[in-house]
Amino acid sequence: MIVTTGGRTDQQTIDHARTLSEAYDSPYIERAKRSIIKLKECYKEDIIVVSRNGITIHPLSQEEPLTFHPNMAMVRAKRMLSGETDPFIQTAGIAPGMHVLDCTMGLASDSIIASLATGPEGQVTALEADPLLHLLAAEGLQSFPASNQEINEAMRRIVSMNAEHHAFLASEPDDSYDIIYFDPMFSEVIDNSNAIRTIHHQTEQSGLNVETIIEARRVARRRVVMKDHWKSPKFSELGFTQVKRKTSLFHYGYIDMQHGTVQ
Repeated sequence: MIVTTGGRTDQQTIDHARTLSEAYDSPYIERAKRSIIKLKECYKEDIIVVSRNGITIHPLSQEEPLTFHPNMAMVRAKRMLSGETDPFIQTAGIAPGMHVLDCTMGLASDSIIASLATGPEGQVTALEADPLLHLLAAEGLQSFPASNQEINEAMRRIVSMNAEHHAFLASEPDDSYDIIYFDPMFSEVIDNSNAIRTIHHQTEQSGLNVETIIEARRVARRRVVMKDHWKSPKFSELGFTQVKRKTSLFHYGYIDMQHGTVQ
């Protein structure tokens, strides 16, 4: 991928783009009044556009650009702060001070909710295998201006990594995290973006398997949690207890660890 600026820019934006190119080891290319189509034709790369309004990603193989906006997370977070129970937090048993590993970050909706629940004394680590989605979410988490300060702080605390979850889990010591979470359907963008869904599908097309869950059970202290379509056979195939919700297309499932309990 390459990094450039918007059509109208200033020195601060140029500096931001150069910093981003160094951070992600991607070339910085001057825009020089060229269109995105022309840049794609010239460089044959995904294009990261930095502007005063934020970051936009233009995948080489997609016409639809990608931007970061945690719409559903904001709605869920505000409900939590008003005292409502979030089904994900309830099923996972996430509490203040816990360490949570989100193995399928995507646009970080569930990571944000988990970070809000763990509080400043806890920690959420989020993995995303696709470098484009990781960049989009990682930068968005550090810059998106939520209207609520507690939500802002929860976003900034998340540690994101561009990593494939099976390899990452295999490298971790036993009992490293309280809760380990998977969303193999990438359900947060089912109705949001064809481009994001396509990229994620290409990256995680193999889905979850028994070997990955074995590693997750080794690394989790308390619970392994999965979100999937309510008809998914993965719940039973991988040993999850399915929590059925009558009005939802997606259900959560969990595996409790013998060496840890969820209150």
